[in-house]
Amino acid sequence: MKPNNSTGRHSRPSAGSLLFALLLCAAPLSHAGEEAPPAKLQQIETLQRRAEKLVFDALDPASYHLAKARAWLDLALSEYHEKDTTGILESAVGQAESLLDALDSKSTSVSMRMPQQTPGSETVRPDLWDKIAALKGLEKFPCGQRPLATAEVYLVWAGHEFHEEGQSHAESYMRAVENLVYEAKVAIDNCVDVPAQTPLLSVTTLSGDALFAFDQSTLNPNALWRLDNVVENIRKVKQLEEVMLVGHTDHMRSDRKEERNQQLSERRAETIKKYLVNKGIPADKIRTKGAGSSQPVVQCPANQSRAKQIACLQPNRRVEIILRGGNAAGDNKANDNKEPAK
Repeated sequence: MKPNNSTGRHSRPSAGSLLFALLLCAAPLSHAGEEAPPAKLQQIETLQRRAEKLVFDALDPASYHLAKARAWLDLALSEYHEKDTTGILESAVGQAESLLDALDSKSTSVSMRMPQQTPGSETVRPDLWDKIAALKGLEKFPCGQRPLATAEVYLVWAGHEFHEEGQSHAESYMRAVENLVYEAKVAIDNCVDVPAQTPLLSVTTLSGDALFAFDQSTLNPNALWRLDNVVENIRKVKQLEEVMLVGHTDHMRSDRKEERNQQLSERRAETIKKYLVNKGIPADKIRTKGAGSSQPVVQCPANQSRAKQIACLQPNRRVEIILRGGNAAGDNKANDNKEPAK
């Protein structure tokens, strides 16, 4: 940890900003002017783009190894901005790169072993490591693989915070791991079956702000071309099995009633379903789901003004369109003209 010039201490991310780097899983960093970013930052961004391409190339975004690679990149990006010198930055980049190499080569023998300690980190919370190991050993583990993969990396991250600043700085990371382990357990407990799914063709993320006015579920007429592109992509699929529409919101509510965010996300998904059906997509092929604000891709500082919070949280307001099926021609990429994730 590097001291700053004014306080002698370098402030760490708050619990509210723990996942701030996830925005970069959807789009690369922008850089001021034309100056090229430093080599290490370029390496992290390149790996982030590789991870995103794997999703677009039909890898399930909930894949254990993909989720773990993304979590390692979150850690690497955070520690890059913290100017880490403990070695954990290089270790995180190396772990992510190894996983992505294996996924790119379609290796069937990728290890699920997780290093509990890396350079610049210490082993913490053995009780949580034991819980994670137990859940990974269950038959229905695939239903909770994404939060478990993320939990493992965040537990190493907690060990890094403990190594540098002690228990108080590691506490928020440990709480995040507790929440992820709980999320995984609930998913596994409620998992009725783990069927072999039809191939995932594409995951397209559309900005909620482009489709809807803030806190509304009526489509913006100026954005219908985006959905028309989706319709064309769906029509290219020769053996369509399912179109899953997942609505997401941010957590902003002046009335503090989270259930209204859940309802809004459900209404937005239903609105898009109606549009697709009106364009000729079979209603029985379309499923809708509202995730409310439970799956953010970015967290923002709580001390910002409301206007800045709304702008900062924009990536969380989105709709994911997931296509499953098969193409007789052998091309499993139905969405050749995807809108970039936002």
